Amino acid sequence: METLSPWPRRLALGTWLAALPLVVLGGSVTTLRAGMAIDGWWVLDRGNGDHFLLAYPIEKWFANAGTFSEHSHRLFGTLVGLLSILLVIAAHRAQAGALRVRWAWIGLVAVCLQGTLGGFRVLENSPNLAFLHGVVAQVVLAILAANVVLNDPAFAASRGREHSRAAGLARASRLAIAAVFAQIFLGAWLRHTGNDLALVAHIAFAAIAAGAVIVLARGLREVRDAELASQAKRLFVLILVQVALGLLALVAILLVSGGFTAEVSTAETISATAHVLFGAFTLQATVAAAMWISRRLVPQAATVPAAGLEVTR
Repeated sequence: METLSPWPRRLALGTWLAALPLVVLGGSVTTLRAGMAIDGWWVLDRGNGDHFLLAYPIEKWFANAGTFSEHSHRLFGTLVGLLSILLVIAAHRAQAGALRVRWAWIGLVAVCLQGTLGGFRVLENSPNLAFLHGVVAQVVLAILAANVVLNDPAFAASRGREHSRAAGLARASRLAIAAVFAQIFLGAWLRHTGNDLALVAHIAFAAIAAGAVIVLARGLREVRDAELASQAKRLFVLILVQVALGLLALVAILLVSGGFTAEVSTAETISATAHVLFGAFTLQATVAAAMWISRRLVPQAATVPAAGLEVTR
């Protein structure tokens, strides 16, 4: 069994855990339409205090739900950035292997890109950048989750075996990732615009995304591998919860709040934010499943006739 330093694993897990509140807080900011609750990026309330990001007055921070969510979102983003730097350092010092070092760097670059998008979204007061920021966030979280899997000692120690369904499951996992991400993209479009076409597309594509995840989960369960069966169970649970949350969010928006342009209700805030969070979990689970498939299963080698032998009829 490959011996790994515990620090890359701890920091990968810590970075991912620190990023989860970003989804909740970012989702709350979008739901509350509070993206511009605080002006400025590193210097806040320009011309009305000029506060450094990390020294924002607590009375302003807790002034209302919008400013609390927005500033807390920025603080957690800073924490994730610092942890990402530490993960890169730990991966190098622990000689964690080229793959884990490379993905630690990919995680850091992704976090920096996401933070920059968030900063320019505020400076430019751009709804388009807000939309892009929300979509890229899901990709960044999936990368951070992949780092957790890569630094898992069980994953490092696992070895593959030939299986006739390896190639098919790999394709199914890629299709599931693409379908879930497309559904997240449509959901972000809907949340940031309230567009009727986005609503119809998001609802219609939900069946395709759910179907892709269920097909993948069933395939994993049929392989009869303990780890892959665990991945399948996780996928089944997540997709059921996600569909239920989507229905609850739709009811809350249309019936409780009174539509996408009406005042946001508490029911909408909770259900819509939970829907975004579990969408992130579902995407991460499909990525993890793809990684475990590549680790546990190897496509069967093609049978090649021995040299010099001829097949006669």
